[in-house]
Amino acid sequence: MFCDNCGAELREGSRFCDKCGAPAPSAPEPEAAVGEPPLVDGYAPADPGMTAVDPSGPRGGGGGRGKGPLIALIVVASLVLVAAVAALVWFFVLRPDGAAEPEGSSAQEEVADETGLEMSVSQVDNAAYPTVSLYASFLDEDGNVIDGVDPSWVSVVELTADGTEYVGTVSEVAQLTAEDAMALNLVLDQSGSMGDDDKIENAQSAAHTFVEETANYAGTEVEITSFDDDVYNVQPFTTDQQLLSSAIDSVYPNGDTALYDALYWALQRTNLKTGSRVVIAFTDGIENDSSYTEDDVIELSRLTGIPVYIIGIGDDVEADDLRDLAEACNGAYYDADTSDLAETLARIYEEIYASQRSMYRIVFDSTCSGSESEYRTIRISCEGGGYAGEAETEYMPVDNVSSYDTLANPDTYVLPESDSRYYSADELQDLSLWELYLARNEIYARHGRGFVNRDLTDYFATRTWYQQLYTPEEFDAMASPLDDYERENALTLRSIEESRNSPYLSTGDH
Repeated sequence: MFCDNCGAELREGSRFCDKCGAPAPSAPEPEAAVGEPPLVDGYAPADPGMTAVDPSGPRGGGGGRGKGPLIALIVVASLVLVAAVAALVWFFVLRPDGAAEPEGSSAQEEVADETGLEMSVSQVDNAAYPTVSLYASFLDEDGNVIDGVDPSWVSVVELTADGTEYVGTVSEVAQLTAEDAMALNLVLDQSGSMGDDDKIENAQSAAHTFVEETANYAGTEVEITSFDDDVYNVQPFTTDQQLLSSAIDSVYPNGDTALYDALYWALQRTNLKTGSRVVIAFTDGIENDSSYTEDDVIELSRLTGIPVYIIGIGDDVEADDLRDLAEACNGAYYDADTSDLAETLARIYEEIYASQRSMYRIVFDSTCSGSESEYRTIRISCEGGGYAGEAETEYMPVDNVSSYDTLANPDTYVLPESDSRYYSADELQDLSLWELYLARNEIYARHGRGFVNRDLTDYFATRTWYQQLYTPEEFDAMASPLDDYERENALTLRSIEESRNSPYLSTGDH
């Protein structure tokens, strides 16, 4: 730039000429680019369609150049600040419960990860009260078993009848393993109708398959109970596959249907065991010959904390009644069509067994000071690992259930006439190995002998005709009181057991 007066070159930004002192010429306004609005005071209007404002207007006197944009910036900044403050107040003070957290926050991730937990209590073992063992399932929303439930996630509360709450002390939360104790009573219908359509053969096939599966779990003991119009303990609890197989093969169709008596007997017997316990029964007919009632069975299941599962075979069962009974006993009911019966029963057995084996054992010490002979509610809660849920059940702290008082044919003998006639080997071949052993020792029980084998002691304690008069040692040292029929029948029974290599030959009893 040059001075208009003397032509001297001016320094950049000079307002006067250094040589002659004349005012420097004004800088030309920059031209607007093609297609852009004309500049006003060096700024283009925010909207190309806006009219340029005269800077000499009310807010644009000669000394006010640039104040308009500055004020606009201040206003915008103020609005942004107010909005930020309002957002913070809403988030930390006014935000309603359940409103979503900002994306990416840890709180939101915790809520999003927490899913519903389907919990249920299958069994209650009160044998060691005030230490109580619960057997419960932990399933996710898709019905899958949840692994790795931590004891710190689980709490147990007991509620007495008046609503008072007592927090239990949880000492263990663990999934069952193959070695954990489980007592499973398999109740088989052998009433006359089971002889139709090969039902008994299919039922035996399914039972064989099932007990073979239990052999994979060292802690599982199985008892075989059968029934028609009487109840038969064809094999007490054992893991011996030979004994279980023999018991299943000994079942044959005959008589009516004493289902309630069989379930009551099975519950009594299973209550002698500790650990996980369950009764599984099947029937193809209608209850018509029991001394016990449906209510008796339900109350005994409730007292002992043992669930009952029932399978109805064919179309002649009263499915609704059986379903109500099973559900009242904290179990479940299954329908089984007579077509493909063996496969259907085996599948149902395995499903029930798998569900019981997937349980968690929860052990807690009761702190409740209420009555031990009144029902209490147990509430278990689980919260952790992204899961939350709870379940309730009732239990009796001390059930006082008799193991031996029974109305299920307590006066019967395996061989009613073993003291008055000779039995042939052919007559005895269909007995299970346990029944052969039981019949042989029944001969000695008539004369008051005691027994070494606990299974024999427990069984004869349920017979109204039995009274122990001598210890095993005392009886064996005295002159034998057996008559000729009894001696000969005892020898016949023993010879059959020897031919079948019975494990009972080495028990120490006769």
